[in-house]
Amino acid sequence: MHLVKTLSALAIVGGFLPTAQALSIKDDVISLGVGVRLQTRLQINDGTDRVGDDYRIQSGTRNAANDDLDFSIHRARLYLNGKYGANWKFQLAFASDGIDAGTQVGATNGNNNRLAQVRYAWIERQFKINDDFSHAIHAGLDKPYQNPSDAAMSSSRDLFPNRNRAATFLAPRGVGIGYRLTAPIASLALDLQNNTSATKDVDNDAGSNNNEEGEGFYYGARVEFSILKDWFTTKRAESYAGKEGTALVIGASYGVNDGALVDATAAVVGPPVVAATVDRTVDTTAYGVDLLFHYHMITAYAEYRMMNVDTDNITGADTDIDSDVILAQLGYAFPLANDTVIEPCVRYQIIDLNTDNDDELAEFGANAESGTSGDQIDLGINYYLDGHSNKLQLAYSMWSAEEGDAEANIIRLQHQINF
Repeated sequence: MHLVKTLSALAIVGGFLPTAQALSIKDDVISLGVGVRLQTRLQINDGTDRVGDDYRIQSGTRNAANDDLDFSIHRARLYLNGKYGANWKFQLAFASDGIDAGTQVGATNGNNNRLAQVRYAWIERQFKINDDFSHAIHAGLDKPYQNPSDAAMSSSRDLFPNRNRAATFLAPRGVGIGYRLTAPIASLALDLQNNTSATKDVDNDAGSNNNEEGEGFYYGARVEFSILKDWFTTKRAESYAGKEGTALVIGASYGVNDGALVDATAAVVGPPVVAATVDRTVDTTAYGVDLLFHYHMITAYAEYRMMNVDTDNITGADTDIDSDVILAQLGYAFPLANDTVIEPCVRYQIIDLNTDNDDELAEFGANAESGTSGDQIDLGINYYLDGHSNKLQLAYSMWSAEEGDAEANIIRLQHQINF
């Protein structure tokens, strides 16, 4: 009880402290720190659908106008980070992401999300072999270390306020166990988790409450390496906010979400319009390669990622769809007075959500961070008042569809407090 009261007091006092100052309590055995991530966003949308008519990006609605501007809380998170003894560490985090962000994919609790949920709850036991080698067992609720754009780099250190499309290619967050190995020029991560969904009436007679087969698992692996020890880092980031340092890290990953059991859903009139589905089993596989380069003021990142979604429907035809995305981005930081930094940046993405269909007619997507099949250019500028602890990001996204007249032009202005 005393610990709870102490943490509550620290959280209140934290509102009056500089953002870079971490809040923590320590004794000889345990240390516990409190962290906050708050990303406040202003967004201006303009879009057209596949035939050139107005397209409301916030809800993904054809023949509907966009608001003049929209305010939202992109991420609102509270972190409790701790260490126990010399070898244990843990995290408990709560999130209410996508507040007033319409139908944003990834919103924790619906369109106008105001509720908090547990986002992370994990514990890790570390085993240090020597000064160069260590390994660890990681267990609980967390993202598997597999998708580099989603899990391998913190959302607090993104180069743009909107994430790339590869971050959506198999990006689970579940309960399971993982293994980590770190060496001077390489690291390895292996994960096994519960599947992303498990329901009823799948692969069985209609109306039955029993599954003919059980759900599968998520499993994945990722390796990172460099050719030189001085160029390897485990502290990955899309931007280093102008900090001195060098890194050249190559990554490769593979993940499978096997046998997800998904219930039938009724059609939705909209907005947005959603077609009805039947009971089905879905196998999702994703893999890719990536390159992270950091040389003092320059940070560059490139990635190719592929995903296959194999759907076995209880009735009707099955589907097997391949998707891929190629992206490259670059940021160059300029130090200014009073330890502030300004960083212009650019990103280009080639997105194909069905590689067997070269004439896809699709719109941008309901309040998506990056569009569907087509090309997207993001231009941005970041102003760091105190590194990633206190920064302002301005970005302009231009997306055009693979086929048809669909386009999207989006301005995002986002402020972040992170400590």
